[in-house]
Amino acid sequence: MSPLRRAAVFLMLAAAMFMAGQQAGLFTGPGAGGGISLGSGISLPTGPTTLTEGVIGLPAQPLPLFDKSGADRAIVALTYRALTRLDVGGAPEPDLASTWSVSEDALTWNFTIDPAATWEDGTPVSAADAQLTIGLAGELGRDGGYWEALTVEAGESDGTLIIRAPRPLANLPASLGTLPLLPAHLFSGSAARDIPQLEAAADPMGTGPFRVVGLSSSAAALERRTDLLAGDQLALSAATAGGGTGRVESIALRFYATTEDALRAWSAKDLDALVGLDWESSSDAVTSFGGRTELGSTIFNGIAINLRPKTVLRHPKLRLGLRALLAPSQITSTYGGQEVVAPVSPLSWGWAEVPTPVRGSDYATKQLLAAKWKFKEGVWVDTEKKPVSLEILTLPAQAFPQDAAIANQAATSWSAFGIPTVVVEVDAATLTERLATGNFDLAVLNVDVGIDPDLYPLLGSAAVLTGGNIVGIQLKELDSLLNEARQPATLEARKKALAAVQRWCAANNYLLPIRFLARELLVAPRLTGVRPLLVQEPETHLRDVLSFRLAAE
Repeated sequence: MSPLRRAAVFLMLAAAMFMAGQQAGLFTGPGAGGGISLGSGISLPTGPTTLTEGVIGLPAQPLPLFDKSGADRAIVALTYRALTRLDVGGAPEPDLASTWSVSEDALTWNFTIDPAATWEDGTPVSAADAQLTIGLAGELGRDGGYWEALTVEAGESDGTLIIRAPRPLANLPASLGTLPLLPAHLFSGSAARDIPQLEAAADPMGTGPFRVVGLSSSAAALERRTDLLAGDQLALSAATAGGGTGRVESIALRFYATTEDALRAWSAKDLDALVGLDWESSSDAVTSFGGRTELGSTIFNGIAINLRPKTVLRHPKLRLGLRALLAPSQITSTYGGQEVVAPVSPLSWGWAEVPTPVRGSDYATKQLLAAKWKFKEGVWVDTEKKPVSLEILTLPAQAFPQDAAIANQAATSWSAFGIPTVVVEVDAATLTERLATGNFDLAVLNVDVGIDPDLYPLLGSAAVLTGGNIVGIQLKELDSLLNEARQPATLEARKKALAAVQRWCAANNYLLPIRFLARELLVAPRLTGVRPLLVQEPETHLRDVLSFRLAAE
């Protein structure tokens, strides 16, 4: 994964995406009178077994590795599969690969492809599909060069795949669950830059549980395939366990260029679900209709502390004191998300319960005094008898109000306590430069820790050199814990290793945790079986669609 694991913010212009799709011949426009035309007389499905979901964003390139919008990601989630599928907490389960194992040195992985897995045109899924997709991901530089470092080859037996890694990668099976495969028989031999222009890229043709039967710039019609894999059948069986409800047999995706358009459709009760809203919009929407289901984000939001030599907050008691004065609940009540104690999402398979932070000025005073600071004339002075003041860096409030709110809440609390603190808004380039050079006291941070949490790029000693470990901490004992959590092992063993890391983080506070960002799904009363789950992108919640249930109209 990327060394810094920063959350990328992509502002896609809907009009530009639509024009690109039209120029490629990918989409048809709205029909006469503003109706939806899916071509060849195809209309959107309706009825008691049809899920109608709204998505904010228009389709541009609904193809794995090349998807650009929420609409693209929704289509890909339904029509393509990866070697593994992720459960609600992000743990890998069989999908295109029915089994896998790792060598004793943890460097070689063997996967067996389910012989029942086929592309829509009947072509069996093969090792060549994985070779192509992983190769293209490397060519595109996805995930900071993660895929480029792998060697992929077909095994000696039909339907087997070998992946070799330069170091132990416990997160490989889960990472593969975020990489839907492309068909080698359609794209083999093509450079990544050429694939979006190929005729074969114009229509989704995948391995997923649904197939597209009609697609326009404003909607897509999908129907469930009959040749489902074993995991799909289990999900369907579970979906029929509660009597009086039906399984999803077809899907009508409706695409909206703006939040306002989507909210109008929701208010009109035209949708069973709506994805892509921010926290405030989703809060307003459920006041009149439906409810919300949490889609847990992989993006950790907190305050990083500069711990390089001779910086002011190196003593752990000082960090405990500062943390005691924070009020994460003020942030989550306004902007959503889950308050956390360590950089692992509460919805992750790897989350562990650790002691809740002590809050309050009395506790903060005790910690600062224990660090040999003194309170004189309304301000705190350090061990060198100098008054202490702090600076928090954040991105501009106009574009990043949530980050600015975190910085201002901290600054207000610390200043009132006797530690004058100012908030400095800087652009992304300046923030990156100051973090890289260690020219900061504290900074509001957004970090994607991954669907399979790996905190070494954030806190490991070697990550100081690569730029991920911006706090500058380098400790052998911490490195040992971080590396143990990266070793391939059973899920239970990995949970124990990751729990040890979380306990260490909670005790030492190199980062002051605030929350994991909020992702919400609006759900109408007739839709049940929708579970909270961990996602990297909201639209990928549709990986769980076979577990949904639809009540009779």
